[in-house]
Amino acid sequence: MIKLLQIELQKFMSYKAFWLMLVFYAVLLAFMIFGIPGLIDYIAEKSGDPSKFRIFKAIVFNFPDIWQNITYVASSRYFIKIILGIIVIIIITNEYSFLTIRANIIAGFDRKDFLIAKVELILLLSLFSTLIIFLSGLYLGFTNSTSTSIAHVFGKMTFLLGYFIEISAFLLFCLLLGIIFKKTGITFIVLFVYFIIEPILEYKLSDKITPYLPLEAINNIIQTPNTSLIKIKTPDFNMDFQEAVSFVDVGVCTAYAIVFILLSYLVLKRRDI
Repeated sequence: MIKLLQIELQKFMSYKAFWLMLVFYAVLLAFMIFGIPGLIDYIAEKSGDPSKFRIFKAIVFNFPDIWQNITYVASSRYFIKIILGIIVIIIITNEYSFLTIRANIIAGFDRKDFLIAKVELILLLSLFSTLIIFLSGLYLGFTNSTSTSIAHVFGKMTFLLGYFIEISAFLLFCLLLGIIFKKTGITFIVLFVYFIIEPILEYKLSDKITPYLPLEAINNIIQTPNTSLIKIKTPDFNMDFQEAVSFVDVGVCTAYAIVFILLSYLVLKRRDI
């Protein structure tokens, strides 16, 4: 398993576009996370009553709610994670464009090894993204929290695991599309068209069905941000606040991830390379 990943990574050592996009993603993700408290500080300085904004900042980035809030920002629909999706699509479609997949098969790789290497790379990218959020959360949490006890620091950290599963499933979906359509441009078009189609299906279908549509199921793991301030401000609206990652949502998302892998393997197995 590790050897397959090492071989996969060797392909990208001199691939500047891959590293540039990965660095761009990391910088953008960190900017989004650290930009929010920076924006709050700026507004506080310009306002007549900065104490209110500082209280809001302290609550939003307070342990343990910070894990839910920053994973929500990082996973919000497709704004940030689409960059990783683009990277995965380019990686897999380039295998077809430059015939490296055929060269790998001729060199002794079977289709299963090829897919395993790609899945391992996706898991590594997901881990990389999760690590950025984890380190950012630790810094912001320790600088804004009133309590830094172990219980507070590690409370709600299941949202990090939920984020890892969510981003992995999304990237596996992108992998499947890349394997099916093989061309970079076509795959991008199909992905963005599906971004439009699924919300239309959500509008047309029953509320009992829509949570189980692929991308909706993936996005359901982290549904809302959550702070004690929101609860104080909305006591009369009978709103349900997500307090933890649902095992049902994780199970559905994981099931989709497995389905995406199996479908990718079936396409690879049945198609001429």
